[in-house]
Amino acid sequence: MTLRRNAWFVGLCTIAAAIAVVSSGCSASDPGTGTDTGVVGVDTGTGGRDTGVLPGTDTGPALPDTGPATCTAPQSACGPACVNLQTDNANCGSCLHACSAGTQTCTTGVCACNTGLVTCGADCANLASDPMHCGSCGNTCNTGEACVSGTCTCQAPAITCAGPGGGCFDVSSDPQHCGSCTNACGSGAICTSGACACPTGTTSCNAGAGCTTDTTFQTDPNNCGTCGHACATGQTCTAGVCACPGSAIVCRGTCVDVSSDAMNCGMCGRNCGPGSTCVSGMCACGTGQTSCVTGGGTICTDTQTDPRHCGSCAMRCGFGEACVAGVCQVNTTNDPNNCGTVGNACRDDQYCSASTCICRPGLTEVGGACVDLQTNPMNCGAPGNACTGGTPVCRMGTCVATGMCGGGGGGTRACGSACVDTRTDPLNCGACGNTCAVDEVCDGGGCQPYLPTTCTTCPCTACNGFMGGSMCSMFGTGVICIGG
Repeated sequence: MTLRRNAWFVGLCTIAAAIAVVSSGCSASDPGTGTDTGVVGVDTGTGGRDTGVLPGTDTGPALPDTGPATCTAPQSACGPACVNLQTDNANCGSCLHACSAGTQTCTTGVCACNTGLVTCGADCANLASDPMHCGSCGNTCNTGEACVSGTCTCQAPAITCAGPGGGCFDVSSDPQHCGSCTNACGSGAICTSGACACPTGTTSCNAGAGCTTDTTFQTDPNNCGTCGHACATGQTCTAGVCACPGSAIVCRGTCVDVSSDAMNCGMCGRNCGPGSTCVSGMCACGTGQTSCVTGGGTICTDTQTDPRHCGSCAMRCGFGEACVAGVCQVNTTNDPNNCGTVGNACRDDQYCSASTCICRPGLTEVGGACVDLQTNPMNCGAPGNACTGGTPVCRMGTCVATGMCGGGGGGTRACGSACVDTRTDPLNCGACGNTCAVDEVCDGGGCQPYLPTTCTTCPCTACNGFMGGSMCSMFGTGVICIGG
């Protein structure tokens, strides 16, 4: 640094001397006379300038060493790092193969479930508290349930309600499970403190049955004219009266136009039969069909196969007989007088099905006898369940006290020691002691001819060929065709 300062000083002095010579007007050689025409040499070159910065100073950031690490056993190189693939949770068994945080630990190069957890597929689960694996792998708790000590449990205040659609429900506020699992509030009602109630601005028609904003019951189809009086499907409530549109009438709970409905032509239940139409309440027959008058109207039927109109209209075969090519023939498959074999007659409380005498619809065989479980006091609701003590009467499958059977009017009534439904009891149809024939059932308090079927639901195609088309009906636990 001293040498550099001296050089700078010498240069400065040289420049100063030159300036001084020019300023004095002197030339390099002054002869003393004449004009000095010499030009003084001016140094225009640029000299090296000392900026004062020390050379060779590196002020940039340090660069990492990206080359592979050199590791010693039992460690292995994963990029620039040395790791133990047998125990490293981030590199278990191989580089970058990470175990699940909190549930797994790397042991001998394998991700294993932590203590207290078990392997459930790809999961490590605590069977005591995991709602997806509660008590055992795959046992999932329902919505609203928690897994407590390996058991799915509802969280208070909810309780467990079993059965279809079961789960956890707060019976103090859930309108579908109000007060108990099985108590559902009616339409529009709310559940408050375990009781169904109608919200402000509505009227209660027994909140269990529903609430209505129609306080005068003039237009509500669920409460038409009075609380709880529901109109049939398709009906509207006008001025408190249920009515079907146009000329339609109610047939089995639904509005139908009997002037054009082939299943209810002219009246409820009159089925015109396959291939037929209903025009102005009269059946118009299709190809191969014959028009036969029955019950004040007409039906279309095939007289070659219809046992009620066999060969011609009103030519009725005996019960169980088949109509073959227009001729009645014994059919041991379902003839109660020739069941299985010719001459084998079934009892009055039985019918013939598949060549075997069995109890007629609505009755159940108990100890060799056919009884009505809805009315029999010795078999009330189930075989052998006898009504005794203060509830000696069987009413609709339940033992009740004497006097609770009800009155007449086509409903439940006392017939001897039994409480029967005279609307459906074939031994007391319409009135006590009125027994229907073996080929009849009691429907709506009247004896009607019927045909057993193998159908499980209505409509049933077997009914189309019975007595020129009949009404399909759920009867007891099965489906039968009721003749019109």
